Amino acid sequence: MQILSNISVALAALAVYARSAPSDRQHALAVQPESLQSGTFQPDTCPIDTISCQRQDVDPCCSPKNGLLVLAQQWDTRWGPTDQFTVHGLWPDTCDGNRLPDNGCDPSRAYTNITDILSNSSDTELLTDMSVYWPSNKGDNNWFWSHEWIKHGTCVTTLHPRCYAHSYLPRQEVSDYFRSILDLRAKYNLYNALNASGIVPTEPESGRRPKNTYTLAQFKQAIRKAWGVEPNVKCRGRRLQEVWLWFKVRGRDSYYPVEPWGKDTCYRISYQQKV
Repeated sequence: MQILSNISVALAALAVYARSAPSDRQHALAVQPESLQSGTFQPDTCPIDTISCQRQDVDPCCSPKNGLLVLAQQWDTRWGPTDQFTVHGLWPDTCDGNRLPDNGCDPSRAYTNITDILSNSSDTELLTDMSVYWPSNKGDNNWFWSHEWIKHGTCVTTLHPRCYAHSYLPRQEVSDYFRSILDLRAKYNLYNALNASGIVPTEPESGRRPKNTYTLAQFKQAIRKAWGVEPNVKCRGRRLQEVWLWFKVRGRDSYYPVEPWGKDTCYRISYQQKV
């Protein structure tokens, strides 16, 4: 009975960091590779132009072990600049598309004070940029960012402290993780890509079934025109919620888009102006 009680407590603790998950991303029992816990990393030993998910014998500091990633950008009419999508997160998956554990990959780096870490970063603009382009739609940025770091950031194997070798500064990987995602959001600017194809936010409409809508095909064609791949588009009812872009990685951190592994949840898309 004591064992069952301990298990129950442990499961309850893990649930604190759980995210409601779309059904197309299944759980995988993946853990941080043991090679990241010991040994000296030598960057000059990394193969040139390694592609994530192609080889199993590459040091996880040279190429992400969890090498299929989802950049989720959200459209919430209450948050962020009126002409920009904001970030939900960058989520590493296993190479066969399975989700990693809800409690992340490294309990020793489960930091819950992300705002403080970013405040002390040498990247003096990072905290401001995070507040603009990665706000919590529940009003608690530190909780949101800590959740994203614990669940997803700790699973980016190329950002493990060992991978910095002798140049590592305490918690440097946290700032590097968030900055790299903001840079990726800026490079893959959804608002601009849609606008270039004539897809712009429409006048606000009340009710559960807005009439002024775009088709899923229009969204997909616009993204393919911009970057050569299709996204997954997520809606709540007809209202646009998120757009997912999928990536693999060349080398340690050169992300390039690939065709989607997930499912769409939209048919008609209400893409309304922010208020």
